[in-house]
Amino acid sequence: MTIYSPRRSRRLTSKKQEKRQQMITFLLGKEQFALPIDVIQKVITMGKVYGDPQGTGISLTNYQDQELIVIDVANRIFGITDICLHKDNNEVRFMLVIKNQNNEIFGLPIDSPPSIMRVPESVFMPLPEMYLTQNNIRCLSSTIIKINNKNAYFVLDINQLL
Repeated sequence: MTIYSPRRSRRLTSKKQEKRQQMITFLLGKEQFALPIDVIQKVITMGKVYGDPQGTGISLTNYQDQELIVIDVANRIFGITDICLHKDNNEVRFMLVIKNQNNEIFGLPIDSPPSIMRVPESVFMPLPEMYLTQNNIRCLSSTIIKINNKNAYFVLDINQLL
């Protein structure tokens, strides 16, 4: 007769479990991007953005009765003006509220509703050095998430983005 042992059961299930990281994924233009979930404070629907008449990519919005700096993530990543602006005015837009190392919060407008993805560490792959030096897409960490038979997700470097 086999005796059930919780300790043995835990040992068997814990073996070969690869460490996973939670990422927030979203679409920007035609590319998929990801950020570690721990830098995201909240996801909100985006209200009116104002205060950037020169098109610098830094504007303001009202969030919880205070002014929140909004960073035109498309400008930072692709070097073009906000591709989100070309969307239908009636369409709901989303913004990631992120916190930097100094506990300051910023808004990053995105093109799609974000989703959470738990990814094993083995799917994080380095980007080729030549790709990074050519500045095709800026503000990237040196990694990409590549999952079998799916599109690649570029991992953003929050420090470069801010």
